[in-house]
Amino acid sequence: MSSTVGNCDFCESTGGVVIDCGELAESFESLFNLYINHPTAVNSLKKDAPILIHEHIATYWPRLFNIAKLKKKDIKQLVRHIGQEYWLATKELFESPVEFSAFVDKDKPYSNDLELQWDSFAKGIKHKNRFFLSDALDLDVLESTLLRFAKTYPAGHVFYRARISDKPLECIQLSKPPVETTTPGRANPVGIPYLYVSDSEQTTLYETRIALHESISIGQFVVYKPLQVISLKNIADYGPFEVQDMGFTIDEFIEIRPYLIKLEDELSKPVRKQDVHLDYLPTQFLCEYIKSKGFDAIEYRSAMNASGYNLAIFNDDKLECVNAKFYQVQGLKYKWV
Repeated sequence: MSSTVGNCDFCESTGGVVIDCGELAESFESLFNLYINHPTAVNSLKKDAPILIHEHIATYWPRLFNIAKLKKKDIKQLVRHIGQEYWLATKELFESPVEFSAFVDKDKPYSNDLELQWDSFAKGIKHKNRFFLSDALDLDVLESTLLRFAKTYPAGHVFYRARISDKPLECIQLSKPPVETTTPGRANPVGIPYLYVSDSEQTTLYETRIALHESISIGQFVVYKPLQVISLKNIADYGPFEVQDMGFTIDEFIEIRPYLIKLEDELSKPVRKQDVHLDYLPTQFLCEYIKSKGFDAIEYRSAMNASGYNLAIFNDDKLECVNAKFYQVQGLKYKWV
């Protein structure tokens, strides 16, 4: 694929690397192949409304285009220019509403079996069988999928952990709780402590749900041995070419994406006082399974800070608290809709 330095005809950036739209057609072919004309995109986008192909691509793959620079009309023109070189291109495909063909094609029906399997498993482990599961997950599918979301945090990476406290706490007091006082959480079973850390001081502050004028100690944890992690954060942000690099075909990822988002949502739910411990059993099983495969932690987005993420670390021998700071909350900011 050739490129030159020039000006972009779509976002009007100047002096950057530019590529002829026609040269992108081959890359986009596997994406265009997924679509057929259909009155609504209710199955894939949950919108019972007509959606044109450029709108669908930009919505389903939110990081594919730089929306900070490209307006909707720019994306429309860009997709059409790329589509002109697509050998199966028709006027209808780019000017009439579309949907993923697998979601409406009777010969290739979309299946939500994995989502239903998770719901059945979650109900079973909570209310039917705890140790010998009658509603088991397909662990082969789960393992082959999760392995593609493996990542490594190198030595030197920093995470944070906080505890509400009336006085400054030392690093040793910010480690995971002792076995005898470990209550169940979204990731850890009762009596099995995990170290919960966040990506930033701000995230860990939100995660504690600290009140105005309360004090808090925040520990800085440094990774000193590579940390092997399964990351289930921001699944919806993965792009079509990104998932191909991970070993998925695009249609394979579309099939399994709702299942992964369900797992992500379950992990990211904030632990509430009114939740019963049974509610944590499915995600505790998931984390235990990931731990059994030799991973040190699972990563998931924060429900309390939209831009942040957390890790439940099974093997905290690879981290060390090197510093602790003490703060008092002077103000809070709320947002509502």
